[in-house]
Amino acid sequence: MKLWYSNTSPYVRKVRAVTVHHALGTQIEARLISATAFSEQAEHNRDTPLGRIPVLQTDEGTWLYSSNVIAGYLDAQGSSHSLYPQDDKRWAVLNLHDLAAGMLDNTVDMVGEKLLHPEAEWWQSRHEQIIRRNTRTLPVLADAIKPFDTELNIGTINAVCVIDFLRFRSALTQADTMAGLTELAVWTDEMNARYACLAATQPCA
Repeated sequence: MKLWYSNTSPYVRKVRAVTVHHALGTQIEARLISATAFSEQAEHNRDTPLGRIPVLQTDEGTWLYSSNVIAGYLDAQGSSHSLYPQDDKRWAVLNLHDLAAGMLDNTVDMVGEKLLHPEAEWWQSRHEQIIRRNTRTLPVLADAIKPFDTELNIGTINAVCVIDFLRFRSALTQADTMAGLTELAVWTDEMNARYACLAATQPCA
């Protein structure tokens, strides 16, 4: 298998956490995207028409283009306990995953715009809306996490990904001003300390 990745993408982190959890690293050729990833000439664009990461090529040669599909595929290949419970927790886990995913979708778009464009070109009203939405979603996220405490599943993994991404890009996400983030940060730090798959995949510049 071949995986295009970066060290900062929360979508990639979810996939890499699943990889580490199932000890699949030796089966995957991990390719770090170049610093010019937004260029049409960037190498990973030869493998994905979308130009997005993560993207995974299976051993059969099929390309998987979504972090959700990739994470589920890798979980199915692994031998450790599945991160996708099939019991009565299933829907709560998937709902937690998608709540965190919604925050990420909004936040990553905002951060990308701020990184790629001068401040005079930022869509300020949209960014303010995203920050308000993230702030009011945090207590909902905290409530969705509570039934699982420090259990490791695809929902709690994605929750860790969004909280750490908010903090990692705090200068752009205004995470330091968000009520409710402190409590979630304590939980996230505990998860990172408890699970090697999270500790090994924390975002870094």
